[in-house]
Amino acid sequence: MVRGTARLRLALSLFVCLGVTGLLGCKQEVGSAPVRPLPEVGVMTVAAQTIPDDPEFIGQAEASRIVEIRSQVTGIIKNFFFREGRDVKQGDRLYLIDPVPFQAAVVSAKANVAQTEARVVQAKQNLDRVKPLLAEQAVSQKDVDDAVAEDLAAKAALESAKGQLVKAQFDLDNTLIIAPISGLIERTKFYEGRLISAQTDLLTVIHQVDPMYVVGSAPESYLLQRRQQLASKKVERPDLYQLLGILTFMDGSIYPYEGQLDFASVGLSTDTGSRQGRFVFPNHERVLLPGQFVKIRVKG
Repeated sequence: MVRGTARLRLALSLFVCLGVTGLLGCKQEVGSAPVRPLPEVGVMTVAAQTIPDDPEFIGQAEASRIVEIRSQVTGIIKNFFFREGRDVKQGDRLYLIDPVPFQAAVVSAKANVAQTEARVVQAKQNLDRVKPLLAEQAVSQKDVDDAVAEDLAAKAALESAKGQLVKAQFDLDNTLIIAPISGLIERTKFYEGRLISAQTDLLTVIHQVDPMYVVGSAPESYLLQRRQQLASKKVERPDLYQLLGILTFMDGSIYPYEGQLDFASVGLSTDTGSRQGRFVFPNHERVLLPGQFVKIRVKG
């Protein structure tokens, strides 16, 4: 009986110890759980603003003039004077074709003119001499006719010689190639020592970038909408060529100068159903470059 009571007390003691240990373990687990921070919420300030409803189209910048530089004479490139990819001014020297053969041609042409001038003088003197002799029957009619023909032939030869001199001088003058416009010049395709052919070999290209063209296309839906606005007199600029354009670059910045429409295609494109328009923008700082894509917002 005493042994049973002792065993019961031991069992109760173990049960109580296990229970207390479990409670302590539970408290430790609950106490070790991390506290989660409250989520942050962004705050936006809402303000009323006017959003323009002007139509906006994608456009591409183009040089207002593109000039191909070709030589008008065949010869060897002696030198070129520009820096590739830089600005050139109208009248700047670009290339020099070896002028020596053309200088010789001018000298020869001048000598030919002098020779034919002497022939003209001689033919006239001969004609003046034989004409009076015909009345005295000292010469035949054939002699007079020959003198007249020689006088006419000498005068014709003189005109031909003068023409050859003009051509020789023209060729010599064109051995120096100058810039016909101001703009950005591409890299040269030929360098010193290269033989080039007249009017065939493309030497380089000049792009006039001030002013600059921006070309875009307006869909037919916009054209119909504008026609309705014109009919109801809801437009500021009824004249098509009074429309203004505002440029936005692809990074969202706005070009500081406005452009004006200066060309619109006659009809719609059969491929896209849109009408092409061209705006002219000043470009003094060379911000716009040929081939650059922009957005055009049309005002008016």
